[in-house]
Amino acid sequence: KNDKLNSKERRSAKRKAEAIAVEETGTAATELIEWYEKIVPPAVNSNSKGKKIPYIVFVGQLSYSTTADQLFGHFHGTLGSDVIKEETVKIRLLTDSKTKKSRGMAFVELDSPETMYECLKMHLTHLDGRRINVERSAGGGATAKKARISTYRESQSNYISETMDSILSSFIKNGEIVPEELDEGVIGLCKRHSATVVEAALKEYVEEKKERKIKKETLGEKEEEEFRNPSAFLTHMIGRIAEEGIGNSSKGRGSRDRNDDGGG
Repeated sequence: KNDKLNSKERRSAKRKAEAIAVEETGTAATELIEWYEKIVPPAVNSNSKGKKIPYIVFVGQLSYSTTADQLFGHFHGTLGSDVIKEETVKIRLLTDSKTKKSRGMAFVELDSPETMYECLKMHLTHLDGRRINVERSAGGGATAKKARISTYRESQSNYISETMDSILSSFIKNGEIVPEELDEGVIGLCKRHSATVVEAALKEYVEEKKERKIKKETLGEKEEEEFRNPSAFLTHMIGRIAEEGIGNSSKGRGSRDRNDDGGG
């Protein structure tokens, strides 16, 4: 009886993984696994001389023009040289067997579980105009891989959601944001972006809010129409920071953007 139940669960997990693979990458799960087995060497027993089992993350939604060097630079620039090193990171782009052009996907092989989990922070970051997916890869047989990929994705999604809730809670606890100030729409948007982008946007949002309050109290300036909708204002900030990168925008640039948008 238990065997039948387990078989049913495995079939359900297989169908779910296949649906997710097609939705996320545009490629069937079976094809993705075939690519994986071709370009990633099989795990080596830890007792083998001087060899280690590789730790691998899958990167999807890449621009077809993005090169391995550009992907390395994206990881290196965000995570730093202490984490991403040329001698410990190997990037393998998936290419079409006939045209040799990129399929918009890659496997990143790392030398330690610590580095692998650091790389998962790159999930939902922007590169070459695309918001990329960075997920833990899975080993084992074809059926096991599909089930593990599905489990990893669910676990990663839950982790992102919990991280965003924690970040928002810290701003509320510090009195920088009041409960119900932001609507469910922008909170959902936060959970579709990387934690670094969201935290930077929230800090800029809080700073801007404080400055406007001071100007209104001391100079009697009229509140700008746009800021009467805090959620829309934060949405604008998240989008701009995600595209431009953290630290690449100034308040002057932000003011120009707001004037161009016309508010509301």
